Amino acid sequence: MTPRRRALGASAAFAACLSISFSAGAAPRPVYAPSGGFADPSVVNHNSQFYGMATGSLVPSAQGNIASGPWGAEGPALTSKPSWATGGGMWAPDLERISANEWVLYFAAPVNGLDANQRCIGAATASSPLGPFTPVVGGPLVCPGAADVPSPDDTVPGRPIATAGVIDPSGFKDSDGARFLLYKTQQLPSSLRIVRLNAAGTHVAVDATSRQLLRSDRIVENPVLVKRAGDYILFASRGPYNKCTYETIWMRANGVGTNAFNSVTQHTLLTDSNTGGVCGPGGADIAAAIDEGQRIFFHGWLCGGSPCPINFDAQTDDGGRRGLYLGVLGWDSNNNPVVNKFLSPE
Repeated sequence: MTPRRRALGASAAFAACLSISFSAGAAPRPVYAPSGGFADPSVVNHNSQFYGMATGSLVPSAQGNIASGPWGAEGPALTSKPSWATGGGMWAPDLERISANEWVLYFAAPVNGLDANQRCIGAATASSPLGPFTPVVGGPLVCPGAADVPSPDDTVPGRPIATAGVIDPSGFKDSDGARFLLYKTQQLPSSLRIVRLNAAGTHVAVDATSRQLLRSDRIVENPVLVKRAGDYILFASRGPYNKCTYETIWMRANGVGTNAFNSVTQHTLLTDSNTGGVCGPGGADIAAAIDEGQRIFFHGWLCGGSPCPINFDAQTDDGGRRGLYLGVLGWDSNNNPVVNKFLSPE
């Protein structure tokens, strides 16, 4: 994902083929849309309360009584930027629960030594989901070797673009308890990578090395990994973040070895068409529902209080911000993800 991100109906038949199982109609309303936006959301359900983190200064946070709100701002989650970062503007954070009183927040921060807008990934810890989170002492968790930072845990081995950064950190806990971090390398070709973490989720595991899961000539980012019926389901965003054509996709593989998702089918899940007009439905994250189902949170571009028009471009057009949208995530008889319906604010 990048610093800012920025609409139309479709037939029910077209929606069904894109893994949407509701009738087409007007775009849903965002469940949270503060004036500064809420982009690249990470949302968790803890003790039947929902906690969200977003791109912005020191990681803006919010809390909702239920998934559909009402949501309210809770202030920056980070106490400060890490010592190796050159600024406090954090991209695409990810909130992970380690234990009852242990939480980790991953984020991508600006650094010296890389090309413009290129970043490195850090971690911070707290005893509660809203923090305050304190950056882990030392260097970044993941950072290319060309960056002017203390030695990172993972230097992205084999990356052909030395001055490109890394963004979109996403934690994953496998069924055996092993913890991993997924992330995206910046610039084209896109690649999504995975690395084993220690039990605390704060450092790369001893002797672990990151590996590439997917390489693409198109923009593919924002990985979220789910295990379902023995397979690994990888959700991601595809396309330019600044346009309404930004979309959410999913893929299936039977493992997470090197290039595991290179040759599998990329299925479309959320688009501007099958959401009834949400502009650029991406940055998706998945959280447990209070009723033991699952919810999918994602952002979309708003111009005023409505979805931006289909030709909107956040890099050239003013006035857009990203709001937080909500869908009910289900699974069909083949264990394929489907969005059964969208939920609007309470």
